[in-house]
Amino acid sequence: MLIALFALASLTIVQTIGVNVINIYQRDSDIRSVLKIIAANKGVLPNNFDDEYDFGALLNPFGEYRINIETPYSTRYFVVEMMDNVITKISTEHAEEVDEKTAFSYASQIYNSAPGFGMIDFYRYYYTVTSSGKAMMVFIDMTRDLAQVAALATISVFVNLVTITALVILVYWLSKKAMKPVADSIEKQKQFITDASHELKTPLAIISANAEVLEMCDGENEWLASIKNQTTRMNHLVKKLVELSKLNEMQDEHSRSTFNISEALLETAANFETSAAVANKHFSYSAANDIHFYGNEAEIRQLITILCDNAIKYTDECGHIKLSLYKSGKSIIIESYNTCEYVDPNTVSRLFDRFYRGDSSRAREEKTGGYGIGLSIAQAIVHRHKGKIKVSTTGTTGITFKVTL
Repeated sequence: MLIALFALASLTIVQTIGVNVINIYQRDSDIRSVLKIIAANKGVLPNNFDDEYDFGALLNPFGEYRINIETPYSTRYFVVEMMDNVITKISTEHAEEVDEKTAFSYASQIYNSAPGFGMIDFYRYYYTVTSSGKAMMVFIDMTRDLAQVAALATISVFVNLVTITALVILVYWLSKKAMKPVADSIEKQKQFITDASHELKTPLAIISANAEVLEMCDGENEWLASIKNQTTRMNHLVKKLVELSKLNEMQDEHSRSTFNISEALLETAANFETSAAVANKHFSYSAANDIHFYGNEAEIRQLITILCDNAIKYTDECGHIKLSLYKSGKSIIIESYNTCEYVDPNTVSRLFDRFYRGDSSRAREEKTGGYGIGLSIAQAIVHRHKGKIKVSTTGTTGITFKVTL
């Protein structure tokens, strides 16, 4: 809604600017045409124009000669001719407020400038040299035109502000109504996950207890072992779902403080050295010294844990994992890189979807023990800290997760 509102506001602003620019250009074009006509007619504006408007010219914003029979009577102008700094002609009869002395003063100021159009005070002028070598300067009073331009600009800006204000109010009111069903659906989904997770805990506990009793009575066998393994997996999954639901709901600023994120990364990553070594995978990590961050330290440590755990699970045999932390400008960057099997670059963005895995086979699921929910939790943590998390891959060499805080 905000993006749509910004787009509409931008369009109305562009429209307002466009209307005023075209209006200014149109008026200036008309005045230039009148100035040329006066200069071509030896300093006099003729009155033999058509008594009807050319509506085709009126509809063309960049056209010229929007002049009619009333133009000579509504145009206030004066003409000065000079040669060798000597006045040869002054005509002020069509400008009641200008006397010969004032006319000469204006002409003297532009006499030594280059011929062409210009502006001096509230007068638009045209400076040309006649065939006899005289300098002819034609001045038109633009006071009324400038006032009309200012009036249109003021009105259009006012209307634009009213329109944008009305849009803000309307969009705000409608967006609350339009988004209410969606917001309710999201809240119900969160509540369902929380309720279902809590409800699943009891039957899972009973199944696990019964499996242990059967194991004590009948001894170990592959079916009971499978039941216990799957019950454990379900318990972990329920825990992750509850955790994700809480992350989406929590907005507690009191749990945040400034901490040394460099130490947090080094301490957390150190816990995975043994796991990587046992899996025959090379794990290296580094952090710039004494980088401090304001946030929830437990959640940031959990984020680092997810990135490390995910990298170790999905790195290929004898592969490499590299975790690093550094500053880029005012941002803090956490990067996790690991070699892996082929990952389709077109589907990497889906890795943050709940229960999604690049390899959906059951064998892969059993091997990694993943649920496809860890990266969703990582994304929720990053978003809670107003950061960004992105994933990129070359397809064949490896995959990189980049967190910007």
